[in-house]
Order: sequence, then C-alpha cells, then structure tokens
Amino acid sequence: MNTRLPLIIALTVFFFIPHAFATDQCSDISGLGLEAREQRFTVMKESFIGAMKPSEHLDQIQALSRDPDLLDEAGDLTLQTFPDIIRKQYPSVPKEVLDKFSERIEELDRVADCYHHGKRNKDALMKLRYRKVKATDSPYIGFLLPKRKDQPRQAKVASAATCYDRQCDFTVKNVDDLDKDIILLVQRPARLSTSVMYSKPLTDPKATATKPLPERAYLLELDLQKVGEYFSKPEIYMQLSYYNGDQLVRQDTIQIPWAKEKGINKGKTELIIWLNADSVQLTLMENDWEIPFRLIGKILSKAVEIGMQLASASHPEIGHIQNALDTLSNRSSSEAPDFYDALDRMNADDLLDTVRLQRTNQGTYMPMKKGVVKMTLKHDYTPKTRMRNEL
Repeated sequence: MNTRLPLIIALTVFFFIPHAFATDQCSDISGLGLEAREQRFTVMKESFIGAMKPSEHLDQIQALSRDPDLLDEAGDLTLQTFPDIIRKQYPSVPKEVLDKFSERIEELDRVADCYHHGKRNKDALMKLRYRKVKATDSPYIGFLLPKRKDQPRQAKVASAATCYDRQCDFTVKNVDDLDKDIILLVQRPARLSTSVMYSKPLTDPKATATKPLPERAYLLELDLQKVGEYFSKPEIYMQLSYYNGDQLVRQDTIQIPWAKEKGINKGKTELIIWLNADSVQLTLMENDWEIPFRLIGKILSKAVEIGMQLASASHPEIGHIQNALDTLSNRSSSEAPDFYDALDRMNADDLLDTVRLQRTNQGTYMPMKKGVVKMTLKHDYTPKTRMRNEL
C-alpha cells in the first residue's frame, strides 16, 4: 500500500505565498519591464515545481500528466483541475486543504495572466505537458526559457534526485541536448480580442447578402509545411484583423494549441467570429520567444496595418507584413518599452503565411496566400451567444 502523503497535501504544506500578493490585480507586475516580469514569472515557476516535491511524487505527477482522460485537446493537464482530481482519488483530503491548494494555483495563474494579458482575466493558463524525448521512469521537470537571438532553445530543468526541502537545483540545458523525457510547466492563453473605435457608421454585412452568412468558423485542420525546431515548436498563433468595408473593427489573437508538428494537425478551435465584419485578414506566426500574448497581438496588428500601406492594397502578402516588422523596429511611434522589447525578439521568419477571407467565401479548404499553410474550416450559422465569456 502506498503510504506517501498525497501530492495535494505536500503542495499545500510546502507552498506558501504571502497573502499580500494574493490579489486579482496586476499592480505588483505592471510596473516592471519585460525582463523583470520574466524573472518574476520564472521564480514563481521554480517555486511551484519545488513545492510539488518531485523527489517524493514524481511518479504521481508523471502519471497524471500522461493520463489521456485528464488532458485537454492540446495534451496538457490544466493545474486548476488538480483539486477535483485529488478530491476523486483521495476523498479523505480535507476541503480546507483543497481550498488552500486552489489558492496557490490561482496565484500562479494570476501572475501568468498579468504577464500575458496585463490584467487578470481569470484564465486557467498554467498546465503540465509531457514531452517525449527518451522513455524513462524519472523524467526531467521544468519549463522552457525565452529564446535569445543566435542561441538554441533552452529549458530550465531539474531531476527528482536534486529536489529537497521545497526546492530543486535547476540546470539550464539546450532543448536538443535533453537525454530523457520532460514534464514541462507551460502557459497557454486562448483568445485575446480588442475592439477598434469606429470612425464611421458600420454597414450590416447581412443586410445586402443574397444568402445567409456564417456567424463564425471553426478551424479543424492546419497543414503546416514550414515549422522550426522539432521539440519546442511549433507554438502557433493566429492574428485576425476584421474589417467592415475598408474599416478595421476588431483584432483577435488566438493560440492553436493542437498544432504541434510539421504536416497535418487536427483539432477544433473557434477561429473566426464575424460579428460586424465582412472580411478578415488572418496571419499565422510561430512563437518560440515566450513573447507575452498581448504583445503578439499588438505587434502583428500594427504589422498588418503597415503591410497594407506597403502593398497599396487591402490584401497584403506575407512579405509586406514581414517588412512591416522592420518599419516598426525604427521606433517611429511612441509605444511602451515592453512593446519594443518584444519586437526585438520577433523575426520575420516567425511569420508563416497570411490570407484575406471574405465572409461570403464559404469554402472549407483554404490555402493561405503563400501556400505554406492550408486550413480546413467548418462554417457555423448559429447566432453567437455568451460572447462576453469568449472575447
């Protein structure tokens, strides 16, 4: 019989965060520069991994992170599901213990949300992902580090034997040099939507339509003919700029969590939400630089806008958007320093492809402009509901 303390008890006993920091706001983070925010986030991740006491519970953590019944569509184990999992597997654990553990996870998610969105959205961002490298009963546990220019992708990892007294001795390893499987602590934002002030009245696209128009489109398949390193990539993001005529009305940034490899990837993500738009520019990028989610969307939306000017047309090609990154790097606009810090990390090669879709185009197989990426869509004509929870 296994006599060890359940993982949840070890976490609660050994992971203490001062109550002063348990806030839904981001005031303790918003005033920091990008590198300082990363450092704060790094310390939180190291503390959380140490608090899980891998020296005693690594086999439990490994089993949970590989149980297909517990994983989301991306193959990740959401930390906020832990209390319910423990409640079912260890019914004798007191409710107050589970509540305290939930608070610890909430604090980690808060810091992640503040880092990626600049505000607390109550998203469940933090997850565990099991990555296969070489089968082992004692995988590494750790997290990816932000990539640096002209350096290979690295991870900060620990082995169970190096963890003791709520702490782990972490080692930085090149991703390509890892010699066994690893459990990664990852953050996965979903959708960030930003409305744009209208400069003139909008024309309802459905008013002049001769047949019903879709309300949204789901992405079911993504065929990637170009991706980077086999292990740490792809981290695929889609930026959507919506238009009503020639007027920009909304910008969305979406992560595609199930796009994991070169070739055909299958899943289901609500990609296009039309609302007042009659066309949308979709730009796909690959991010291995750990750029905050809100800054990915802001940089790409500005790059698309400049790309349209460079193209002297309403349908820029990927080359125009790539050139726009150089224009932005001249710092001709008065953006905050963290915008330019993130821009310095984004390469033109990170932009994979782009395409402009009209709402009247209801085809399901969509090659993007350059042909590097192909999408399979499913159009939905059901009126949109509960938008506040999704945007």
